Amino acid sequence: MSDWQRRLKEICADRKSGATELAKRAVRLLKSMERQKAPFENLVTAAEQIAAAHPAMAPLWHIAQLVREQKLDQSQQLSKRLRQFLEDMERHAQQAVNVAVEWLPEGVVPVHSFSSLVFRALTAAHKRGKRVKVVCTVALPGGEGVALAKALKRNGVPVTLVADLHAFAWLPRCDLFLVGADAWCLDGLVHKVGTHPLAWFARHLGVPVWSLGTTEKRLPLRWRETMKGQAPPLAPSSIAQDRTLYDLTEWSLVAGIISEEGVCPAEKFALSLQGHQNSLKMAQ
Repeated sequence: MSDWQRRLKEICADRKSGATELAKRAVRLLKSMERQKAPFENLVTAAEQIAAAHPAMAPLWHIAQLVREQKLDQSQQLSKRLRQFLEDMERHAQQAVNVAVEWLPEGVVPVHSFSSLVFRALTAAHKRGKRVKVVCTVALPGGEGVALAKALKRNGVPVTLVADLHAFAWLPRCDLFLVGADAWCLDGLVHKVGTHPLAWFARHLGVPVWSLGTTEKRLPLRWRETMKGQAPPLAPSSIAQDRTLYDLTEWSLVAGIISEEGVCPAEKFALSLQGHQNSLKMAQ
């Protein structure tokens, strides 16, 4: 097995890293393959395999699209396009955090799973002097919420770690439910499993559900079963296990989206996604 094949296998098998980290690793791999003058078909195959292994992560879909487009337009090196993609994503991330800090109201805010943007926004809001208390779910399977709670505490943000199911008892006392996004697809928000039931309950309590991300999280596709992903085994047992990793929260349950472009009602954002899909179809 070659070095690039080994690295590709590791990226495809990774079920702990977020979309941003996986996008960086995918770009590093593809740039390395280009420097080593690997056949272009190998680059296409690698990009498509990474996107297929993580179908819920929109940035990886965009990277695969970018590599495919290189076939049609070779006026610029692929490595330059990939570098620009990462630079844009990081610039958009900081802009989205700035928007979120200005917008974020004071109060009790539950979060689910580890979103780097949610972490950055809550930390910056706290430093700004906003009184925000965070309720952080453990976020099983994986337990990423533990890492988020520890990181928030290190930065002085008031935070309480709760079991996933116990978050339902906290929601009536909360002011809004804030999550990141693995993707914003045509049918709704794709995020860590457990987001949908929490959002459903929050919506019926009148607690608004908001998602923070960047335009790289737009995925002009319909939700499909493969987006559920597969978490590591819940227990070392022969018992049948539902290893769903991501779920879909319909746009009707989401109040709005926060991105580098500003704050947008979910209904309006969903319409813009539909328009983006139509533009892609016309381009093809």
